[in-house]
Amino acid sequence: MTELAICSSCGEQHSISDIELSFKRPDDFLLVPREEREQRTQANNDLCAIWGDDDASHRYFVRGLLPLSVEEWGESYSVGVWLEVSRPTFDRIRQLWSEPDQTQEPAFPATLANALPFHASTSGLAGNLHLTGPDTRPEFQLHPAAHTLFLEQEHGISAHRASEYSEYATG
Repeated sequence: MTELAICSSCGEQHSISDIELSFKRPDDFLLVPREEREQRTQANNDLCAIWGDDDASHRYFVRGLLPLSVEEWGESYSVGVWLEVSRPTFDRIRQLWSEPDQTQEPAFPATLANALPFHASTSGLAGNLHLTGPDTRPEFQLHPAAHTLFLEQEHGISAHRASEYSEYATG
């Protein structure tokens, strides 16, 4: 099913998947001063590293999807997020990146690396990153927590809520 929505910016109809909220980089990447980014970071659309003062302070991130089921649509609205992982996890994900059977790999521990709108304190929420295939982004499932974002992922959201996320993405 391809659900369409009218974009508040251009007035055109777009597929919901084209206007899902998505973060271009982990929040902490943006805290690195621009003049230092070339020396202290390495990033593409899927992977990111921030170099610290020593090996123990280097940080590693993977881009993934946080699925939120939308009952009215019978499918998920996914928020494109960045997930912080350990160095061994980062290396293993890079090793498996193009492997067709990567879905057989157990889930990896990860923490959310973006502050999502409409929720308090989402950065640092823990969960599991699941590899979904070489042509798709990994999915992130939050660990049970007394947090509104976990409740949205656990119970789903309304189509109206999905449009609020999309409005934030296009606004």
